[in-house]
Amino acid sequence: MSKSLKAIYKDLLNNNNLHDNIPKALQTAVDKYYTYAIVRLALFYYTYYEMYCDEKGNWSDNLHEYIGSINRLISEGILQVSGNEDIEKLIRQIDDIRKNVSAEMEILTLYVDLFKIYEYALNRIEYRFKKTDHIEDDEEFARMVLRYIFDSEDNVIVNDRIQDIIGQLPIRITRKKYFDYLRSGFNMLAGASTDVWKTLLYIIRSSADLDIKQDTKDAYPMLWDKKEKLENLDYKEITKDEYEAAALVIQEAAEYLQIETTAFYGLAEIVNEVYTLLLCIPYMKSEEMVNSEQRDAAFHILRSINEAFLEEKQDDLPSEILNKFEVLEGVQEYMEHELIRLEDVLYHIDEQHKSLISSLETEKMLQALLQCKVLHSGSLFADMDDLDSDSSPDSEGLSREVEKLIKELDDKFQRSDRMIIRAIMANTIDKIPVFFDTHTEIMEYVLYALNRCTDIPEKYASIEIIKSFMEQ
Repeated sequence: MSKSLKAIYKDLLNNNNLHDNIPKALQTAVDKYYTYAIVRLALFYYTYYEMYCDEKGNWSDNLHEYIGSINRLISEGILQVSGNEDIEKLIRQIDDIRKNVSAEMEILTLYVDLFKIYEYALNRIEYRFKKTDHIEDDEEFARMVLRYIFDSEDNVIVNDRIQDIIGQLPIRITRKKYFDYLRSGFNMLAGASTDVWKTLLYIIRSSADLDIKQDTKDAYPMLWDKKEKLENLDYKEITKDEYEAAALVIQEAAEYLQIETTAFYGLAEIVNEVYTLLLCIPYMKSEEMVNSEQRDAAFHILRSINEAFLEEKQDDLPSEILNKFEVLEGVQEYMEHELIRLEDVLYHIDEQHKSLISSLETEKMLQALLQCKVLHSGSLFADMDDLDSDSSPDSEGLSREVEKLIKELDDKFQRSDRMIIRAIMANTIDKIPVFFDTHTEIMEYVLYALNRCTDIPEKYASIEIIKSFMEQ
């Protein structure tokens, strides 16, 4: 944290000269968020243009439409100085774009999780049509798994490995036991914020294919057709030809989803930086609008790329742009450290000095900065309308939501192929917090899964998959 900001923060903590120090702190925050966003936008925009030139022919029409909208916003709102009325209009536009891009990513995520379920099922069938080698002894393999899991003193790594393993082991637990694991996983979130358990609930629903609806079909009809082909298979009686055709369907879907999700993710990064700049511009003082060397370099990059986008140029960008990146080297990393401390300042002001903020008539400025904080929270698609995500959930409300989830899962299992049920269990059980208390419980779970699996091709496939990532 810079010396001036440290001094301001110290005075704020001691309630010294608040009428001067709060506006100073907010103005400093505006300046730093603006600089951080303009540098990051230049970096993201350049990378995205290169990807656009290489892959735009494979992108969806919706994606191209959003790219056109964001290019116009950069041209009209960032590269040209607009009045406050224009900025408010542009902020509404970028908010709409961000919501639409987030909605598209949600649909794509649903499809990614959907095809993971069918991929899991097909992987367990693969060795019906392939020669298998000697299969591992259950106890020997279980001990190997345990050594792999605990070959680290980092609890995060250990928990990740446990989740990786249980997500690939043969699923032979009963539905009742599976639902008990879900309840236990959510119960372990007691005391966590509402945002945390809502996120887990969303992940489980997506991973279980519970939210595939009509709008999902309409958004990507090609992917929906592939879904229906896989859904109508009889996995118990599947032939080699059917298996190979289904494997090709999954491969094609995976390749398309990789391209589309990467493009939308990159676009979302750009959107967040444009949003941040538009939020800051109304509060930038005229002397602060004079570009520093870093801002000047960032603007030069933005103008060049924006012109190339708008004029549909396919030529290589001018070599002088590369020189501008040298000016930006290290700026992003330095600003990240500054913003970490700056967010403490904003939190303190918001929590301790709301009444004074009102009397100083800086509510809108603080609100804009808190939105900037959300945009750089580490969650690319964080909800801008939910600035207070630290509240604790109502335990009864959480319990009702979990039971509703379990009821939907049970209904889905009633009409699904057994292999798909197991795939859904596997694709969700590895998302909940680790529910084992001891090494022995893990060993028992691994042995139970292996001992109870009498389908040799499935067992062999599970062991091979687990061995592959243990050897990485």
